[in-house]
Amino acid sequence: MTGFAPKPKFFIVVYVLAMSICNLVALPLQDLSHLRNGYQDFTIYYTSALLLRHGQASDLYNPVTQYQAQLRFTQVPLRQGPLPYNHPAFEALLFLPFTLLEYWPAYLLWTALNLIMLAVIVTTLKRQFPQLAAVPTVVLVLGSTAFFPVSFALFEGQDLILLLFLFVMALICLDRGHDAATGALLAGGLFRPHLIVPMVILLAVRRWRVLLGFAPVAAVVTAISVAIVGWRGSLDFVRFVLRVEETVCPGCFGPQTVPNLRGLIQNLPGLSASSRWATLLILAWSIVVFLLALRRIRNGRDSISFSFSLATVTTLLISFHALLYDLSLLLPIVLFLLSRALGIEGRKIGTGTILVILLSLTPLYVFLSFAMNRFFWFSLILLWLYLRLVRTPAPAEVPA
Repeated sequence: MTGFAPKPKFFIVVYVLAMSICNLVALPLQDLSHLRNGYQDFTIYYTSALLLRHGQASDLYNPVTQYQAQLRFTQVPLRQGPLPYNHPAFEALLFLPFTLLEYWPAYLLWTALNLIMLAVIVTTLKRQFPQLAAVPTVVLVLGSTAFFPVSFALFEGQDLILLLFLFVMALICLDRGHDAATGALLAGGLFRPHLIVPMVILLAVRRWRVLLGFAPVAAVVTAISVAIVGWRGSLDFVRFVLRVEETVCPGCFGPQTVPNLRGLIQNLPGLSASSRWATLLILAWSIVVFLLALRRIRNGRDSISFSFSLATVTTLLISFHALLYDLSLLLPIVLFLLSRALGIEGRKIGTGTILVILLSLTPLYVFLSFAMNRFFWFSLILLWLYLRLVRTPAPAEVPA
């Protein structure tokens, strides 16, 4: 007997609907007056664009200047310093038109654009991949809104939906054999270089022409950033990024908040976060995780979607900063696993279904991140997903 088994399918659909509702309930932790006053992360992008507009580009990475700019449009009594803008300068150009509006309308416009990009992402994935074509669009939409990192990124006004959009377009170009276009799209996401560079290296070992598109675009955005802030400002950017965790925003990017190898290792009992042994262990295990994925991707026997998914999970695990909303990049994998869960026969629930449940479990995100401030434990789920992908016999498709 073939076809969808009604009970597992019904359970999954009800589950993603429930998690979507949970996200609507859990995310408005602050009332609209707080959002109007600049509590959300959209503040950093609006600040960078304001500084450019007012001719203060040379002070883009000056914490005092950032804070003074934010005081013009925010009212956050608990914030005694800036919400730091620690991205390359070229990204500030993207938000320059938003400064023609007041902060609140600008945030609403950016949120609307993010929702449009999310709709394009879901629609494009469904058209490109047969696994998703069989899933009703409404279920894919629910699967997207049920994924807490995506909803959180939307709520905060983060740039992760834009990065996810570039990732998905790069995946589709790679699947169609447009390797140079893949590299160019990923280079456009260099406003988060720690999530782009490992990804490009992993993909280039299988399709080296990815570098033909990546290198020139990367050179252009680097030149734009230098032109905006100058060489001195570029050095200020490097120093700012290296010191932001300790001096500008203590605790914002600490090891307890990052769901990756760094967070897991630095929180091991008996290890100090700043100890030499912790640094060596992070480096050693990052190299091991990276090389295992590199060897698997290089064999070229797996589908493009499988290799891309493995590269994404690996990049998140080895990245230094991987916060909750960065997990939005896992959305294609979540949708692939969701399609697998909907297609299971009988009443047996496999590990793929369990992964869908864990990755979309809003109370788990809220508990680990907001209640306990111990989101590093989520790295165990990412490790499980990574090992599941690495150990899947080749050739493999996604879902594996």
